[in-house]
This record gives sequence, C-alpha cells and structure tokens, in this order.
Amino acid sequence: MAYYQPQQSVTTAMSDASQEDPSEGFGPSRLGVRTTVDEPLSASQAIEVLQAGNRRFVQGDVKAGGLGPDKRRALASHGQRPVATVIGCADSRCPVEQLFDARPGDIFVLRNAGNTCTHAEGSMVGSVEYSVAILETKMILVLGHTGCGAIMGATKLFLERSAQKDAQESTDQSTEASESEQPPQPGCCKSRSTLLGLLDALVPVAEQACVELGGGSIEEIAAHAVKVNVWRTINFLLSYSLIIREKVASGEVELQGAVYDMNSGAVEFLGKSPKQEKLLNHDGHVVPSMGGLARQVS
Repeated sequence: MAYYQPQQSVTTAMSDASQEDPSEGFGPSRLGVRTTVDEPLSASQAIEVLQAGNRRFVQGDVKAGGLGPDKRRALASHGQRPVATVIGCADSRCPVEQLFDARPGDIFVLRNAGNTCTHAEGSMVGSVEYSVAILETKMILVLGHTGCGAIMGATKLFLERSAQKDAQESTDQSTEASESEQPPQPGCCKSRSTLLGLLDALVPVAEQACVELGGGSIEEIAAHAVKVNVWRTINFLLSYSLIIREKVASGEVELQGAVYDMNSGAVEFLGKSPKQEKLLNHDGHVVPSMGGLARQVS
C-alpha cells in the first residue's frame, strides 16, 4: 500500500519563510516550517531540539507562535517532516507541542489516557510505524507525566483488589458458603465500562511498581508506576513492531522515554529501555489485538 506525502519543488520565494535560524525555531527549515524539502534530523539532533524547546517553555521564553499564510501553505503543499514522534497522555494539562515549544509540523504527536498501547494498540503502533517509515522521524519519545490520572486510577484498583484478596483469604469458608447462597442485591454488581477496561490493563504497571518499591503509599506507588508505564509502552513497541525493531536495531531510529513534571514544567529524559537489547531479538510482527485480522488478510 502506498502512502501519500506531498512533495513539490520550491519554485518561488516566500515572504515570511526564509531560511530559519535554528536557535529561534524548532530545527533548521528552508521554508520557515518543517516540510519535506528539509532533511530529517538524526535522533541525537531531535533530542537536542526537544530539550531546548522544553528549556524555553520552563523559562517562559517560548518562540513558537502562530503561522502566517505562507507557512500554512508550505505545510499544505510540501508535506510534513517532523523532528520526532511523541506518544503522550491525553491529560489536558500536558499539551505536547506547547511543553516543547513546537509549532504545527514540528512533532508527530499521539495521545491517549496513560500514554499506553494497552487499548487501540493497532492504531498507536501503526501510527508510529507510519511516522518512522514514511515521515522519516528518527526519534520516538514515550512521554509520561507526574500526577497521571490513569495511573492513579489503576493503582487504586490494584490496591483495592489486593485488599479484597487478603480479606477473602482470611474469611471463614463456612461464612463464604453462607453468603454465596444469598441472592444478589440490586446495585451490587458494577457494570463493565471501557474506562474500567483501560484501568484494568494498567493494573500490572501498578503491581510492578509496588513490587519494585517493596510497598508504599498509594501516592508513592503511583509516582513510580509512571516510569514503569513509560518502559512498558516502549517495550510493547519493540515487541510487536518489526518496522520499529529493525530501525532501532540498525541505529537509524532511537526509542526513548521521558517524564513531564507538571509542577516545574521540566521534562526528565530517561533514555532507552533497560530491556531494549533483549527485545531486539523478539519475533513479534503484529500486535495481539490484530493477530486475527492479520490471519484473515493473509
């Protein structure tokens, strides 16, 4: 299947789109915005640009502004050449473009609750594959954040289930048998929701965080779970995308993690997954939820 990416020769000068000073924008751009007439940035260059943009955001010295008509037309006519792909959380307090001081065309952004691949995984992984294979981004960044509601919800769910399990194990068997004979009371069963399914899929993240910490308060476990979840998403991408895995193995693309601190505004860059080398030998080609579809198509 062919993917269309507009590419046109630059034939006319543009009044507001001359060669841009990299220090004033988001990487070098011939037309004042990142388009296909620009060369892709390397992974190391992309990280430097993201770090510089976040420093400007923290200092309140942002450079990104609105786009004039010429720059909008440049993006529409010449396609996109983003410097990086970022998987972030849907939390409205964590707008990816703003916290990196970026403009339209600078970053290829994917967002959902919990910056995860546990649901709609085919859409997330496929979109990342498109960004590296077609748009030629060399840096994939999975960005978690402090105070993540999805992670806190999953942590509460994990601790509630752990408490219920402990209570059930200590309950007398005869009492359990007696209660089981009673008919269910109205309202005793919670209806299943997609949100609960999302939180349920993140429970293993909270459980792993609890194990690594050796216990702790709900706040401590949830805070550590944010980083655990970043690694989990990275490891999922490496496990189930042959395209991403091959590009990472060749050194063409880098896959790194980061956490955004909502209080300070600063992004902590975590680097590569500790499991990367092991996962580069994984043989998964299709995400689990799309396995049946792949068999039908083949």
